[in-house]
Amino acid sequence: MLKNKPALYVSISLIVISMIMSFPFRLNSPYGPERTSVLSIPTRTVEGPVYVGMITVSILLVGLVFLAIALKKYRARAVIITILLFMFGPLKIAEAYQTTYATGLDAISYDKEKSTCSYESKNETTMTAQCELYLQNHSKEDVTFKLTFYEEEFTTGSHYMNNAGPLEVTVPKKNQDPIIVKRELKLEKEQPFSGSDSHFNVILEAGGKKRIL
Repeated sequence: MLKNKPALYVSISLIVISMIMSFPFRLNSPYGPERTSVLSIPTRTVEGPVYVGMITVSILLVGLVFLAIALKKYRARAVIITILLFMFGPLKIAEAYQTTYATGLDAISYDKEKSTCSYESKNETTMTAQCELYLQNHSKEDVTFKLTFYEEEFTTGSHYMNNAGPLEVTVPKKNQDPIIVKRELKLEKEQPFSGSDSHFNVILEAGGKKRIL
């Protein structure tokens, strides 16, 4: 079954390195919302190319080539199993870390599928906004951070919320309920707007650390 032992050692080393490099991507999107990805690793986001992601995928691919070289039989099976381990292994480790040992920002998860913001114009220069943010704190202590909305073309109200400055949010320990945020916004120009946003990304910042979720 084994044809080239040195190639196997190289393969294992490269695959482990790629898994370690992929770990941060499993907790958050450090480079912004992704546009293209390979094996769940972003290679391009709204901010541009993600070189760390490209390097991670490249190291994995080279590791898979060495794995195929190292084996006499079951090459395809070994490559498929390795790809599945790469995709789901670090993800499960990250989830386990977040729900058990993580503190501060790392302990916060965000469900953007459920989160919504609604906006209603009061007059030509004033608008009220209410957001339900599904932020879950997996740690045993309350976590406080500043929150801003990631501005994209399809999230119409995000720049209105950010114009008023970052939100200071405290998520109670073991929280599973949505965080309700209400604001009355003064519009700089006569731009009355009513509507809602969903599926938006948020930026969390505390103690010099930043996460984009």
